[in-house]
Amino acid sequence: MKLRSMAAAALLLVVALPAGAADLAAARAALPGPPAGWPQALADFTDAARAGDPRAAWSAGLMVRNGKGTEPDSIAAAAWLEQAARGGVPEAMFVLANIRIAGEGGPADAVAGRAWLERAAALGHAAALQQLAQMARDEGASGRANALLKEAAHALKHAR
Repeated sequence: MKLRSMAAAALLLVVALPAGAADLAAARAALPGPPAGWPQALADFTDAARAGDPRAAWSAGLMVRNGKGTEPDSIAAAAWLEQAARGGVPEAMFVLANIRIAGEGGPADAVAGRAWLERAAALGHAAALQQLAQMARDEGASGRANALLKEAAHALKHAR
Protein backbone atom coordinates (compact mmCIF):
# COMPACT_ATOMS: atom_id res chain seq x y z
CA MET A 1 0.00 0.00 0.00
CA LYS A 2 2.81 2.38 0.90
CA LEU A 3 4.52 1.64 -2.43
CA ARG A 4 1.31 2.46 -4.32
CA SER A 5 1.01 5.78 -2.50
CA MET A 6 4.60 6.67 -3.36
CA ALA A 7 4.09 5.70 -7.00
CA ALA A 8 0.90 7.77 -7.18
CA ALA A 9 2.67 10.76 -5.62
CA ALA A 10 5.54 10.44 -8.09
CA LEU A 11 3.10 10.28 -11.01
CA LEU A 12 1.28 13.38 -9.76
CA LEU A 13 4.58 15.20 -9.42
CA VAL A 14 5.59 14.37 -12.99
CA VAL A 15 2.18 15.35 -14.35
CA ALA A 16 2.09 18.56 -12.30
CA LEU A 17 5.56 19.75 -13.32
CA PRO A 18 5.75 22.12 -16.25
CA ALA A 19 7.44 20.72 -19.34
CA GLY A 20 11.19 20.76 -18.89
CA ALA A 21 11.10 21.31 -15.11
CA ALA A 22 12.57 17.88 -14.41
CA ASP A 23 15.37 18.56 -16.90
CA LEU A 24 16.18 21.86 -15.20
CA ALA A 25 16.25 20.19 -11.80
CA ALA A 26 18.82 17.78 -13.18
CA ALA A 27 20.71 20.67 -14.76
CA ARG A 28 20.78 22.57 -11.45
CA ALA A 29 21.95 19.44 -9.66
CA ALA A 30 24.83 19.08 -12.15
CA LEU A 31 26.31 22.53 -11.43
CA PRO A 32 28.20 21.71 -8.22
CA GLY A 33 29.19 18.32 -9.63
CA PRO A 34 32.04 17.31 -11.92
CA PRO A 35 32.61 19.27 -15.15
CA ALA A 36 31.52 16.28 -17.26
CA GLY A 37 27.87 17.15 -16.47
CA TRP A 38 28.12 20.84 -17.32
CA PRO A 39 27.68 20.71 -21.12
CA GLN A 40 24.34 18.90 -20.76
CA ALA A 41 23.24 21.28 -18.01
CA LEU A 42 24.11 24.23 -20.23
CA ALA A 43 22.18 22.68 -23.13
CA ASP A 44 19.15 22.19 -20.88
CA PHE A 45 19.31 25.77 -19.61
CA THR A 46 19.75 27.27 -23.08
CA ASP A 47 16.85 25.20 -24.47
CA ALA A 48 14.59 26.39 -21.65
CA ALA A 49 15.84 29.97 -22.04
CA ARG A 50 15.07 29.90 -25.77
CA ALA A 51 11.58 28.73 -24.80
CA GLY A 52 11.25 31.87 -22.66
CA ASP A 53 12.30 30.79 -19.14
CA PRO A 54 14.09 33.80 -17.56
CA ARG A 55 15.53 31.74 -14.68
CA ALA A 56 17.05 29.33 -17.21
CA ALA A 57 18.52 32.33 -19.08
CA TRP A 58 20.06 33.47 -15.76
CA SER A 59 21.68 30.07 -15.25
CA ALA A 60 22.86 29.90 -18.86
CA GLY A 61 24.33 33.40 -18.58
CA LEU A 62 26.31 32.54 -15.48
CA MET A 63 27.56 29.28 -16.97
CA VAL A 64 28.70 30.98 -20.18
CA ARG A 65 30.28 33.89 -18.28
CA ASN A 66 32.20 31.51 -16.02
CA GLY A 67 33.11 28.96 -18.69
CA LYS A 68 31.10 26.08 -17.21
CA GLY A 69 30.31 23.65 -20.01
CA THR A 70 31.74 25.97 -22.65
CA GLU A 71 34.49 28.50 -23.20
CA PRO A 72 33.86 31.79 -21.37
CA ASP A 73 32.07 34.28 -23.63
CA SER A 74 31.25 37.69 -22.16
CA ILE A 75 29.11 38.78 -25.11
CA ALA A 76 26.94 35.65 -25.10
CA ALA A 77 26.74 35.74 -21.31
CA ALA A 78 25.50 39.33 -21.38
CA ALA A 79 22.83 38.38 -23.93
CA TRP A 80 21.51 35.55 -21.71
CA LEU A 81 21.69 37.76 -18.63
CA GLU A 82 19.82 40.55 -20.39
CA GLN A 83 17.08 38.09 -21.34
CA ALA A 84 16.86 37.02 -17.69
CA ALA A 85 16.92 40.63 -16.47
CA ARG A 86 14.14 41.61 -18.88
CA GLY A 87 12.25 38.60 -17.54
CA GLY A 88 12.37 40.05 -14.03
CA VAL A 89 15.28 38.16 -12.43
CA PRO A 90 16.87 40.68 -10.02
CA GLU A 91 20.11 38.69 -9.67
CA ALA A 92 20.55 38.92 -13.44
CA MET A 93 19.85 42.66 -13.34
CA PHE A 94 22.61 43.08 -10.77
CA VAL A 95 25.21 41.04 -12.66
CA LEU A 96 24.26 42.64 -15.98
CA ALA A 97 24.57 46.10 -14.40
CA ASN A 98 28.13 45.36 -13.35
CA ILE A 99 28.99 43.87 -16.74
CA ARG A 100 27.75 47.08 -18.40
CA ILE A 101 29.55 49.35 -15.92
CA ALA A 102 32.83 47.45 -16.33
CA GLY A 103 32.58 47.18 -20.10
CA GLU A 104 32.90 43.41 -20.00
CA GLY A 105 32.42 42.10 -23.53
CA GLY A 106 31.86 45.57 -24.98
CA PRO A 107 32.17 49.27 -24.24
CA ALA A 108 31.48 50.45 -20.70
CA ASP A 109 28.02 51.95 -20.26
CA ALA A 110 27.59 53.46 -16.80
CA VAL A 111 24.12 54.80 -17.63
CA ALA A 112 22.76 51.39 -18.67
CA GLY A 113 24.51 49.77 -15.72
CA ARG A 114 22.97 52.18 -13.26
CA ALA A 115 19.53 51.67 -14.82
CA TRP A 116 19.81 47.90 -14.25
CA LEU A 117 20.99 48.51 -10.67
CA GLU A 118 17.95 50.73 -10.08
CA ARG A 119 15.63 48.03 -11.44
CA ALA A 120 17.23 45.36 -9.24
CA ALA A 121 17.07 47.66 -6.22
CA ALA A 122 13.38 48.33 -6.86
CA LEU A 123 12.87 44.57 -6.50
CA GLY A 124 14.68 44.57 -3.16
CA HIS A 125 18.05 43.18 -4.31
CA ALA A 126 20.28 43.97 -1.33
CA ALA A 127 23.61 44.09 -3.20
CA ALA A 128 22.14 46.47 -5.79
CA LEU A 129 20.89 48.72 -2.99
CA GLN A 130 24.34 48.66 -1.38
CA GLN A 131 26.08 49.48 -4.64
CA LEU A 132 23.68 52.36 -5.32
CA ALA A 133 24.33 53.61 -1.77
CA GLN A 134 28.06 53.65 -2.44
CA MET A 135 27.47 55.49 -5.71
CA ALA A 136 25.29 58.05 -3.91
CA ARG A 137 27.97 58.51 -1.24
CA ASP A 138 30.62 58.99 -3.96
CA GLU A 139 28.36 61.64 -5.53
CA GLY A 140 28.03 63.47 -2.20
CA ALA A 141 24.41 62.44 -1.62
CA SER A 142 24.88 61.10 1.90
CA GLY A 143 21.17 61.31 2.77
CA ARG A 144 20.24 59.13 -0.19
CA ALA A 145 23.15 56.79 0.60
CA ASN A 146 21.92 56.32 4.16
CA ALA A 147 18.36 55.67 3.01
CA LEU A 148 19.57 53.07 0.51
CA LEU A 149 21.69 51.34 3.17
CA LYS A 150 18.66 51.14 5.47
CA GLU A 151 16.67 49.64 2.61
CA ALA A 152 19.47 47.14 1.95
CA ALA A 153 19.54 46.11 5.60
CA HIS A 154 15.78 45.58 5.49
CA ALA A 155 16.12 43.52 2.29
CA LEU A 156 18.78 41.35 3.93
CA LYS A 157 16.54 40.68 6.92
CA HIS A 158 13.74 39.55 4.63
CA ALA A 159 15.75 37.68 2.01
CA ARG A 160 14.02 34.63 0.56
